[in-house]
Amino acid sequence: MRQAPSERTCLPTVAIRVDSGHKIGSGHVRRCLSLAAFLKRNGFSPVFICRDIPGANTHIIEQAGFELALLPDDERFAFSVFSSTFSAADFENMVQDAEQSADAFARQYPGVKIAWVVSDHMMIREPWQARFAAKTGCMVLAIDGQANAPHHADVLVDPQISENPAEKWAGLLPDTCVFYSGPSCLPLSQAFESARERASIRSGPVKRVLVCFGGTDIQDLVYRAVQTLVARADQTRSSVVEIDIAVPSDLPSLKRLEELVVGYSRCRTHVGLNDLSSLMLSADLAIGGGGIMLWERCLLGLPAIVVPLAENQEKPIERLEARGAVISVGSPDEVYESGVEKALRHISQNPEALCTMSSAAFEVMSDWPQTDDWLNVMKGCKNE
Repeated sequence: MRQAPSERTCLPTVAIRVDSGHKIGSGHVRRCLSLAAFLKRNGFSPVFICRDIPGANTHIIEQAGFELALLPDDERFAFSVFSSTFSAADFENMVQDAEQSADAFARQYPGVKIAWVVSDHMMIREPWQARFAAKTGCMVLAIDGQANAPHHADVLVDPQISENPAEKWAGLLPDTCVFYSGPSCLPLSQAFESARERASIRSGPVKRVLVCFGGTDIQDLVYRAVQTLVARADQTRSSVVEIDIAVPSDLPSLKRLEELVVGYSRCRTHVGLNDLSSLMLSADLAIGGGGIMLWERCLLGLPAIVVPLAENQEKPIERLEARGAVISVGSPDEVYESGVEKALRHISQNPEALCTMSSAAFEVMSDWPQTDDWLNVMKGCKNE
């Protein structure tokens, strides 16, 4: 639903450039939806700018009541999080995306000035940001945990755990850029904020497992995880473990998955959920990937068996495993099932394991939220 002109003119506009799709997943959009809701509550008017690429879940943006400017699908700007090695030429090529983004916004909202642009996109770095800022006169807030290329940003939010963030970002940011580091720097949805108040430390035995790998499942990990859980239940004759399976509506293996669990009354399949907080809150253990769900699970003290779905998820998972909050399977290869089985066996044979992991997960997000500092920068630079 589009805001009335009088409503829009009194609020500084924040453009949010983010994408989702079969080869990208939905984590960036979910993260930005929470960010947009947070900004709206704090006096900004968010507008999303997204490409209409295969698997894009832009419908959830509109369902959440936010405005959206759509860019056409274009192979020149296609990328996959599963092969995330980019060259300087790839980043430079995104200047054309910046031109298209600015033009699309101007056509849809003539006369509306953009105060800030938020970039949460693996291909958007200095070339894109510099061109978009020059063309619109806006300031730039970048969300990035990779530190793999320079940013043209006024504010950078790094949602990863870093031992030395200043060293990590040395030489990659303008001298005037202020940056904030850690998973507590990003807002999560109000549903998770509410759920956190009811979350408690888990203790064994495991009675309920949540299987969720987000908005993409190229390597059939959902089916393989559920198959492992069902086989284990058969072998151990366990009658207490309940399994919640949260999947996107376009999951390729959905039919096979439903056939697999049809005889198991304790398996429930949840299709197309936008809010996972209640499932995470009621679970004792999760099996899933990295991305934003790492921090959502930690916020609710939910222990997890995790596998990196992309290269950029490897270090965050390693750091969480070092803190005792998760067990990492390592990689989604042919020994993935045995890795999940080994982790499940470890938890079942060690009565204190679940409690230890849950406590460590809570500790990771014990200072959440830490959003006031960068929000105050944005408020102090409202470009009205």
